[in-house]
Amino acid sequence: MDIQEFENKATQKYRNESEKITYVLEYIDAENRYSIRSYDDRFINLSDYDGDFLGTTPDNGDNIKIMAWEYNAVPVREA
Repeated sequence: MDIQEFENKATQKYRNESEKITYVLEYIDAENRYSIRSYDDRFINLSDYDGDFLGTTPDNGDNIKIMAWEYNAVPVREA
């Protein structure tokens, strides 16, 4: 999967390995772009843990750069 295919996915996963946090971006619509939720490995096994809503992506559409800059996270690509 190339970068363009990844950026066009409705759900994108990013990972900050040093902080043990996974970020999930889910497409909302053209106006709001993607929602951002974080999932901390320390809490992932709690039954009521649904991650933390962090906001939405800006409208410039460059999610990979945004996630690297703001959260030090890289794309998780499926094999």
